[in-house]
Amino acid sequence: MHAKSRVLAALLAVLAVSAAAAQAELSIQFFDKRVYVPGSEIFIKVTIRNDSPDVWRFKLADDKRLSIRFDVRTVSNRVVPPSDAWKRAMSSSTPIFYRELALQPGEEYSFVEDLRAYVDIPVPGAYIAVAALYPELSTAPRAPEELRSNTLSLSVRPGAPTPAAAESLRAETAEILRAERVSPDEVVARTIEARQKGKWNEFFLYLDVERLLVANADKKRAYDRESDDGRRRMLATYKADLMTSVVDSDIVVIPSSYEITETRYSQAYGTVIVIQKFDYDGFRMIKEYTYDLERRDDIWYIVGYSVINKGTE
Repeated sequence: MHAKSRVLAALLAVLAVSAAAAQAELSIQFFDKRVYVPGSEIFIKVTIRNDSPDVWRFKLADDKRLSIRFDVRTVSNRVVPPSDAWKRAMSSSTPIFYRELALQPGEEYSFVEDLRAYVDIPVPGAYIAVAALYPELSTAPRAPEELRSNTLSLSVRPGAPTPAAAESLRAETAEILRAERVSPDEVVARTIEARQKGKWNEFFLYLDVERLLVANADKKRAYDRESDDGRRRMLATYKADLMTSVVDSDIVVIPSSYEITETRYSQAYGTVIVIQKFDYDGFRMIKEYTYDLERRDDIWYIVGYSVINKGTE
């Protein structure tokens, strides 16, 4: 009888472990799918969902590379090597900062990461990507528990992205998208309309992301202390945060309509004032946006903005 009790206890322990492992589900998808070439940004949306009847807790590092990893392979099952940025992050002796999160039943938590921060894809081809989440961080002394995601098919086409901020790929084509010599009000109009159509690469075309980031004093201090690689990662993270409305949501919220009411500019600086309307359930909010622009190499870029609430209708 005692032996049977031990067997029953062991079975219950196995079932408990299986249930705990099934408490959360990890999934990945392209956040802003476009044409990818070697070296281009590949933003992946990572979602952790709790479909169990109990609360599920896990740790999430500020540097997500300490919480997740990406296993990317060619169709012939050759492992894609990790990026230099990932190697440096894993070998760093700096303190690890993390948050402990709790997902209620039915809740999910998502964030966006640039695949370039994890692996190096130097040649075109077809690839398969899988993500793994470490609920206790990847630095745990023992082999850490992990959650595995679905597989994602990634196609990287021949070509090379330009490093200039004024160039990107037009969605779903191989056409290089370049900023054009247009007036400040046209720059603002194109930026707003790109957001309305969900075309992120065109939205960022005339946006000086670095200037928007360093407008925050805390971020500027951190940015100034970073290496070149660290700054590139900060900018990539900031862009991903913009796309998920984590930061500066006023500039990414989608208006139902807009009207440019005033444009002023000199040789190097410009200001565009826009009335934007936002539809909500039962009412419409009106806001006045003032965009600050600077001219560089005959191209106008949005470097700042401010918002004033003008009431509802």
